[in-house]
Amino acid sequence: MKTAKFVKELTVVDPDTNEDILISVYKHENGGMFAMDSSWLDQCTDEDTYPIIPDMFEETGEVMLVEDNQISNFIGNVDLPQE
Repeated sequence: MKTAKFVKELTVVDPDTNEDILISVYKHENGGMFAMDSSWLDQCTDEDTYPIIPDMFEETGEVMLVEDNQISNFIGNVDLPQE
């Protein structure tokens, strides 16, 4: 499973409602960057685990959203079971 590291949170204007919203920016391990609505992450994920979402840079697969490189380093050094 690939990982994406949290970069920062930004405020942008929603073009439909003209209201400020927060987006979370992530850097995918393939080098690409993406952002998503921070409130969606808060509502749809458990704060005790790293969220796993479909990988938008691949046709199949998932990506784990991490706060820093600690989990990436751990995963890279552990022989995890494959699906």
